[in-house]
Amino acid sequence: MQKPIEAVPGGTRPQPDRRRLSYAAPMRRALLLLILLCAAGGAAAQPADGLDYDPPIAVAAVLDGRTVSLADGTEVRLSALDIPAGKWRDIARSVLAGLLQGRSVRPAWLAPVDRHGRALAQLQRDDGVWIAEELLARGLARVDAGGDDPAPALASLLVTEAEARAAGRGLWGDPAWAVRPAETLGRGDLDRFQIVEGQVLQAMVLRGRAYLNFGTDQRQDFTVTAEPGVVRLVAGDGQDLLALQGRRIRVRGWLDWSGGPHIGLVRMEQIERLD
Repeated sequence: MQKPIEAVPGGTRPQPDRRRLSYAAPMRRALLLLILLCAAGGAAAQPADGLDYDPPIAVAAVLDGRTVSLADGTEVRLSALDIPAGKWRDIARSVLAGLLQGRSVRPAWLAPVDRHGRALAQLQRDDGVWIAEELLARGLARVDAGGDDPAPALASLLVTEAEARAAGRGLWGDPAWAVRPAETLGRGDLDRFQIVEGQVLQAMVLRGRAYLNFGTDQRQDFTVTAEPGVVRLVAGDGQDLLALQGRRIRVRGWLDWSGGPHIGLVRMEQIERLD
């Protein structure tokens, strides 16, 4: 979809009191150590992944490849994951059951529990295993960066996905779920989550809406768009979509048709710069 994108001089230095120094130096060292320990403790209190976990709760059942039921009846949908339909969902369910059977987890909630007792969350097993990361490491899922997960968490998950992809693990050995070159997209790739790579030939904002065009044929080219609210949010974070012109990027999201194959951007974490 192609759019027009718009010291005291002269004095005698006093001699130090050696007895006082013998006490002062250890005291200074102790104070410095205390400061360092406090600083380290403060840093540890801030999760590197931006996730805030609740106390552990037992897992009652695994419902599918990314949904579990907790002992209190809450159904947790693992966030930031896309698991392709078919055999990969069956395999993911089996693996998830093996990971969580008879275990407890600590949820990091990303949305309130709805009236049906369901909510999106990240889960950490009682021994510290990050469940989403484990599924990604085994090549059983892809990162869906379009949700409410903190950016540091998504950055970590994307690294894990990249390692699995490079090793050809799991679904990454299946051509049906390979990263798609932008120029090869067709109608057969629509209506599903896709990861697309290509060069942004034109980037422009028109009436507040951003367009990243990957081709010159307005009937067939791949385009990424961002609504005005997203453009303002991105700019508020000090990022510039227009700076992507001429760059190779990888973008992920739901692929539909809007004057050509199209992905709607909701946050910058959906985009990875490749150059």
